[in-house]
Amino acid sequence: MRHTTRHATVVTAALLAVWTGGPALAGSPAPSDEPVRYVAMGDSAASAAGVPDQTSLKCLRSNNNYPHLLARHIHPAAFTDVTCSGATAAQLSDQLAALTPDTTLVTLTIGANDARVVDVLEYCSALGLAHPQGAPCRDHYRRDGHDEVLQRIVDVGPAVATAVDEVHRRAPQAHVLVTGYVRFAPTGVPAADGPRDPACRLRETFADGDLAYLGLVERRLDAVLGRAARTHGADFVDNHPASNGHDICAPDGVRWSEGLVPTRPTAPFHPNALGEQAMAREVYARLHH
Repeated sequence: MRHTTRHATVVTAALLAVWTGGPALAGSPAPSDEPVRYVAMGDSAASAAGVPDQTSLKCLRSNNNYPHLLARHIHPAAFTDVTCSGATAAQLSDQLAALTPDTTLVTLTIGANDARVVDVLEYCSALGLAHPQGAPCRDHYRRDGHDEVLQRIVDVGPAVATAVDEVHRRAPQAHVLVTGYVRFAPTGVPAADGPRDPACRLRETFADGDLAYLGLVERRLDAVLGRAARTHGADFVDNHPASNGHDICAPDGVRWSEGLVPTRPTAPFHPNALGEQAMAREVYARLHH
């Protein structure tokens, strides 16, 4: 994989030594030889908007977001968190400025704002409140065989690829990981005329038939992000498999994402503290995979 092989090995050795308290892998450089210099980039899913404690009102950044949780385990020689709510792949100039030729590790969570996913979820919530049966959201965005939301997701791919290329240009020695989003839509959804979980209904107002559509939206975004990362020399952290069963309809204490009315501190349709912890685990696991 372009730019990443040697420094991925170095970072892996350092992380294993720090996380497990044991020695570095045999044959790998000692962690002190190649210190980890970590820059975290991304949008509100990475900044953990609304999750305590918020340290930046401008960026809605938490000191318990997944980059901070990861940094507490790996103890990098340098750590810069420039994640910020509202960030898009098309407009990352402020965050890119944090990269240097000495940067050895970069995480990037981006793309949802380019596709305006939260806007879609909010609008679908309103449509579902007025028309709880059928699939009014899907029907609104899908006209004449063309789906506006899915097309926007397709367009995200080149923007993310360009962002990854620019990260490589500014930090040519860095191991770059593009992180996907945790799942919010239930994987097993009822039929359009089937029963809904009453407890979940208190947290979301999607029409019965739109849950499957929203699941398609998030799967398609995940696939586009993964393809852009892998074809441009970055690793992809797919958070969907681990988050099965932890969607917005899961019980409190199991749920990693919140719905329209969060019951744990976070922004609507964003990861809660458990989701951020899960993302940190998945990034770490991918680093020493």
